[in-house]
Amino acid sequence: MQQNYGSERREWRRKGVATQTEMKEKSIEDSRLYQLWTAITDTDALLKAILEESLDVVNATRGTISLVDYRTGELVTKFVAGAGWTEERAELRFKITHEPGNSISSYVAYSGVPYICLDVTKDPYYYPLFPDTRSELAVPLMGRGGRVLGVLNVESEKVNAFGTNELKVLSVLASIAAFALSLATYQTREKALIELGKELAATPDIDTLLERVTEVASRLLDADDCSLFLLDKSINRLVLRASRGLLRSMVGKATYRLGEGLTGWVALNNKPARINGVVNDPRWKGLYLELKPEEISAFMAVPVRGRNEVMGVLRVLRKKAHPSAPYYLFSEEDEELLFTLANQLGAALEREELQRRLFTMQHIATIGELAARTAHMIGNKVFAMKGALKELGLQLNNLNISESIQRLLGSAERALYEIETLLQDLRDFVKATQLNLQPVCLSDLVKELVQDYAQEFPQISFELQMDEQPIWVKGDEDKLRSAIGELIENSVHFLKEGGKITVRLTKSTWVGQKHARLIIRDTGPGIPEKIKEQIFQPFFTTRAKGMGLGLAIVKGIVDAHGGTIEERGREGEGALFIITLPAIEPMQGGEN
Repeated sequence: MQQNYGSERREWRRKGVATQTEMKEKSIEDSRLYQLWTAITDTDALLKAILEESLDVVNATRGTISLVDYRTGELVTKFVAGAGWTEERAELRFKITHEPGNSISSYVAYSGVPYICLDVTKDPYYYPLFPDTRSELAVPLMGRGGRVLGVLNVESEKVNAFGTNELKVLSVLASIAAFALSLATYQTREKALIELGKELAATPDIDTLLERVTEVASRLLDADDCSLFLLDKSINRLVLRASRGLLRSMVGKATYRLGEGLTGWVALNNKPARINGVVNDPRWKGLYLELKPEEISAFMAVPVRGRNEVMGVLRVLRKKAHPSAPYYLFSEEDEELLFTLANQLGAALEREELQRRLFTMQHIATIGELAARTAHMIGNKVFAMKGALKELGLQLNNLNISESIQRLLGSAERALYEIETLLQDLRDFVKATQLNLQPVCLSDLVKELVQDYAQEFPQISFELQMDEQPIWVKGDEDKLRSAIGELIENSVHFLKEGGKITVRLTKSTWVGQKHARLIIRDTGPGIPEKIKEQIFQPFFTTRAKGMGLGLAIVKGIVDAHGGTIEERGREGEGALFIITLPAIEPMQGGEN
């Protein structure tokens, strides 16, 4: 008569497995189990020893330890002990199922419940392998979260060979085997995380780091794909930066809005998502598919966090290998691992950003110091030259000079005026990051600027789009006015009569942080793709006049305010500048 202990499952888990003292009436220090545990550090050797101990303590004829292969939905025999084993018999794979005839171990792996078979000739689950087997006992190796890792199975030539006492003994041994397997997995993951942490700290190339994170996540989580999306504040979207599978060709192109799909939901809510399959989840959009939705066994995504905000999303997927195989699900341990990887990456990204800003600040400071000294010395000479020219002009007025000499004097005065303008650009560049921070109503500032330029350039069409509620930032009003005005002037410079400039100011919330978003778009020729990376660099210009500091000054001002600026237009369709700045509440602005 077989006994299915499913009715006692909750009680077993509540009380836990029997202690070694219950198994043998002596102290743990004197027990063979304790000796096994402390003497054997190799996981395979320990599992083999546990199996041999199992046969000894319950007087079994033979036994196996089989492990679950979630990829194929099979139970795979890893270790055998006892009489009668051949190489062919030792290489067993059983489909994990509740269907009769697929082996008692297969049923135990499916149900997660211990099973005692008192007479195999009367048992529907028994799979005939040895003709002398009469009774069988199988106990699951339970991992964290109720996950079945494998099965410890013993057989006997006697009917009614196993009962409750033998079950208790095997439960203890199975718990040790399960712990050993879990510990080995933990140690492997811990070692990989330590190595990755060293790489993240030492590798300067950010793209290499991103690829490395997705590679490690895929390997440690046995995932079929891993993709990393980082938040691009200038367009308020998550942009694919690295992927291990079919999405690799979409790096830099695939994007999600915050809140869009499962990936966008994770970023917007700053929470993880761990689900079984995706087709029935209302958040799933399927915009960019690593796998067909019906093929996805499990999906998991966690936010990549910085100190104060979400920086992106790291997600992994597993494929259902076979229609009859059970779903290969992510566990709580898997989620903790992915969070650890994401946190390591977030720290590396913040460090890289700080280093970049520090380098930029040092670079600007060096140029600024040189520019200030140069401007001061040149300014003194210009002042002296202007005085000399003025005195020369007064003296020449008393003489009858030719028109050519008068033109030369006028040309010299204009050249000195242009030199003074260039010197002022240098001074502005030096002072770009020197801010006097106060609450500023950005809505009023932008409105005034657009109205002023519309009056000054009536041949250009201006369109202003703003939120109804005023948008406030903490900043330097004069510097912000100068930066925004520079962008508008740039657009005017490249527009013909009848051209149009659209200025749009909105406020949005990204993962708990409010931002002002200013877009300046024109209908001019646009900026060639090949020079876009250079336009914010000091001394780069396509104009015949000027030092090329205009956009560098703008970027310096925006960066100093903790914001971002990017150009997203297309050549032939016009320029498109996007500025983001941290926003504050209108009430705060009024109070301060």
